[in-house]
Amino acid sequence: MVEKNASVHWEGAGKKGQGRISTDTGALKAYPYGFGSRFEDDRSGTNPEELLGAAHAACFTMAFSFACDKAGLPPPRWTLAPRFAWCRRATVS
Repeated sequence: MVEKNASVHWEGAGKKGQGRISTDTGALKAYPYGFGSRFEDDRSGTNPEELLGAAHAACFTMAFSFACDKAGLPPPRWTLAPRFAWCRRATVS
């Protein structure tokens, strides 16, 4: 079994806190995330939804290429761009 690992570190309270995401592969190394990058338009960091969307798109494209290969179709080549929109229902204080 192949094991992949990641870690997160968070400091601070609520809106003022800041986190860092790292992966053992080094693809992410202390990459920042926080309230602003998750709920506002702060583009200096990432957010869990963005990472999950990218991970799902990566899984889909890889699985689809295997299905095309099995069906004898030429290998696909495309770019997926998952989108996220927030609809605020509660206020975070």
